[in-house]
Amino acid sequence: MTDNRNFSAASRSPSLAPLQRLDVYRVAVLLFAGVERSAASFPRGYGAIKDQLRRCATATVLNIAEGAGRWKAADKAYRYTIAQAECLECAAALELATIVEVIPRQTSDELLSLANRIGAMLTRLIQSQRARTPG
Repeated sequence: MTDNRNFSAASRSPSLAPLQRLDVYRVAVLLFAGVERSAASFPRGYGAIKDQLRRCATATVLNIAEGAGRWKAADKAYRYTIAQAECLECAAALELATIVEVIPRQTSDELLSLANRIGAMLTRLIQSQRARTPG
């Protein structure tokens, strides 16, 4: 039996280095952070938009991470496609939040710009992974 008391938690978990080198991951984290800051100031009565916005921003980051952790190109493309759809949903939720005036237009524009960057980067990643997939 191995005694794990001498190992740090970091030594037992996968390295985050590949993620931190992936530009799309870093931009998605910025989008998530902006969404969290904005959602904190939503007034009562807008919980549905707030919750959905937080969920899709979270799912965008997590699906990018999952895709980066996959070995097969088809698996990577699949996860990046899901991340792209989540990011598009995030953009739609930002538009709704702007329409009902719970997010200022300037903040929304900044977050939508990040979402557009993420979408473009994911499109290129998906295409490159599909090009690597036989068949």
